[in-house]
Amino acid sequence: MLEVLKSGLKNLFISTGASIVFAPIVISLLYKFNQVSGLKKTILAENKGTNALFIRIMNAQKTNGTPNMGGVIVWVLVPLLTYLLVDITPTIHVFLIGFILFGFWGFIDVVIFTNGFKNNEKIRVFQETFWWRLIKLVIAMILNIFIMFLLYNTGEFNSLSFFNVITLAVSPIIVVLIGIIGQFAVYAADLSDGSDGLMIGMFGIIDIAFITLFLIQGHYLFIPILMIILGVIIVDLYFNIPPARFWNGGPSAMPLGFAFFYLALVTNNLIPYFLITGMTWIIMFSSMIQLVSLKFFKKRVFKIAPLHHHFQAIGWPQHKIVMRFWLFTAFASIVGIYIGLL
Repeated sequence: MLEVLKSGLKNLFISTGASIVFAPIVISLLYKFNQVSGLKKTILAENKGTNALFIRIMNAQKTNGTPNMGGVIVWVLVPLLTYLLVDITPTIHVFLIGFILFGFWGFIDVVIFTNGFKNNEKIRVFQETFWWRLIKLVIAMILNIFIMFLLYNTGEFNSLSFFNVITLAVSPIIVVLIGIIGQFAVYAADLSDGSDGLMIGMFGIIDIAFITLFLIQGHYLFIPILMIILGVIIVDLYFNIPPARFWNGGPSAMPLGFAFFYLALVTNNLIPYFLITGMTWIIMFSSMIQLVSLKFFKKRVFKIAPLHHHFQAIGWPQHKIVMRFWLFTAFASIVGIYIGLL
């Protein structure tokens, strides 16, 4: 274990150094190519008011013009450094494919759908609809099912075990189900990226929890990757804490959401995973509840969704929300580690 930890820490130092060099370059390029936020007043879908509340809690007058694709740092450096520093097994090879593809999907989402149409009011209104979000979810779900079949075809993913009590043989039907569930993990991570430092801070805590759990369990194969991710997250968080120097967006949220679900899956740690990442799932369910309630019952459950925006709407300052969500993530991680050791 000691040698694995030393090697992992070396990777952490390398990824931190690389991120320190790469981050200012990325920020400069984002400004150069106008990949910055530009929130504008928009009529919500089905004429259910406007996004004025969202603009207010996001403090758009001050934050418009903030680069909103800083997550490129995570998307580029994690797979690149993993390829250079880690022995690539079939399982890790599929991990890299999934990480890159979800980062690319997040990149397209921000560059085209967010930044590309920020001056087109009709498209902005359409992007607020239930059906548009459902279409995006289904596309990404198909992508994740494809990745899960790549994993299945390696021959190294044959069964799922829960506490060594229940064991399921993995079949194509199970692979499809896992692909669907895994996409919600990606969606949960993406929705968590709505306040300065929130998503990337939670995933820093989640990463440390996974490192601790895997070290104790002996899943040493993935420690180098987790250390690389942690090094990049440290630098990313430095630029993302309030007031954010950049926002992350899909290029980091989506691959990180995929990464931890994938690592939990291949190490039979799904139940600890759902505890450790529980806050991201709560955020996602708050958004889904709001969407379904508005679509079918014409009522709001929250003032605005996801959950962290609801707390902002009722007057909580952003930093209080972020820090409390970090604390809940830390406690849930401790519980998840405990469950993983049973």
